[in-house]
Amino acid sequence: MQWIERRRKHEPVAYIIGEQEFYGRLFTVDRRVLIPRPATEGVVRRALQFLEDGKDAIDQVDSGIVVVAKELGMRNYELRTIVDVGTGSGCIAITLALERPDLKIIATDISADALDVARMNAERHGVEKRITFKEGRGLEPVMDLEEPFLLVSNPPYIPSGNDMMKDVRDFEPHVALFGGGCGDEVRHQLKKEADAHPSCIGWVMEGRA
Repeated sequence: MQWIERRRKHEPVAYIIGEQEFYGRLFTVDRRVLIPRPATEGVVRRALQFLEDGKDAIDQVDSGIVVVAKELGMRNYELRTIVDVGTGSGCIAITLALERPDLKIIATDISADALDVARMNAERHGVEKRITFKEGRGLEPVMDLEEPFLLVSNPPYIPSGNDMMKDVRDFEPHVALFGGGCGDEVRHQLKKEADAHPSCIGWVMEGRA
């Protein structure tokens, strides 16, 4: 009955039961993190493909949502590191760690609370020793990283002030949803940081079409 009452107030089912499926695995979620969406699985799929071919690509993953991969012109690199910016629940970083156990994963977030959830999920899936968690904005936590890396991210890309369903607006963290007035401010900033970072060989990001 408590769960029914919470749902009556529009709280998302994933928060009520405390988990959400992503890429065939269950992840712990609560109001500290965004609920993983099926569209974001496209970031994982495209990142895995980019690791194989290093090619630019655009994938339509939902109505009005795309995942874009961009190679930044570096050649003769041996890619062994992925940096997941805005990791939230850790679903992207942890999934990549499970799919590619040969890779080193660094997961960053501006929210210490979100990183706590991500660490919990890393332990849940047995990859806590293979993922380094760092608190900070954008690529700031890895500015000293000298090894070639691929940036992956599902940054906030909803325009500020957009009308949202109560399930989303009243419960999910706004810092993970809204990307400024036009919605693309965070994504554009990440692109600039990736272009400027001497070790970033490319990026894979979700965003509006």
